[in-house]
Amino acid sequence: MKRLLTANVHALVSSLEARAPQAVLEQYLREFDEVIAQARVGLGQHEAARHQAAKAIARLDNEIERLDEQVMVALSHGDDAAARAGTERQIDLEDQLGTLNGSLREAVEKSAATEADLLGLRTKRAEMEQALAGMVAARGAAERASASVGAAPGAGVRAEQLEQGFNRAMTSATGVAGLSAGSSGADASLLKRLETLHKEQRINERLERLKAARGATRS
Repeated sequence: MKRLLTANVHALVSSLEARAPQAVLEQYLREFDEVIAQARVGLGQHEAARHQAAKAIARLDNEIERLDEQVMVALSHGDDAAARAGTERQIDLEDQLGTLNGSLREAVEKSAATEADLLGLRTKRAEMEQALAGMVAARGAAERASASVGAAPGAGVRAEQLEQGFNRAMTSATGVAGLSAGSSGADASLLKRLETLHKEQRINERLERLKAARGATRS
């Protein structure tokens, strides 16, 4: 029954494309405009994510630089506890910075890909509109059934469907083909302890470097 209904729908669409090609083609163009509008929305979202990530990165960079000065002041006063607290905060911020840089790269890549898709959609839309104008100028309100023609893959599923329908209608009207993770078994507490030990080592190593640099400056 489902196959029968699908066949009937396809037959109805083909009939409409043959009897009123211009109206059908214009409808495909309107729906293609909706696809383009959705792509523009997606591009705007990726651009907003990129902007937010860049702002957050700048803020963290400023805070890390400010902590640099504070840690050096603490060391100059012999306050190792304060210097250690500032260094620990710096390392936390640097870890966040790494995550944000990854988010920024992802947003930039997605934005570039979406922009390229949008350009492709606009180009295809212009080609479809030009083909429609050519048919109208050459045939006016012509109507003649013809065989359906497939279409090359579009930028998205909906865009491909619309292009295929457009091509079918154009073929019917003109007789010419249209446009072409598995989970880990490691103990969570041991992993947490490992992370803490690694962080302690990073803090100690940085403090030692700062003290050594300060001693070298004095000498």
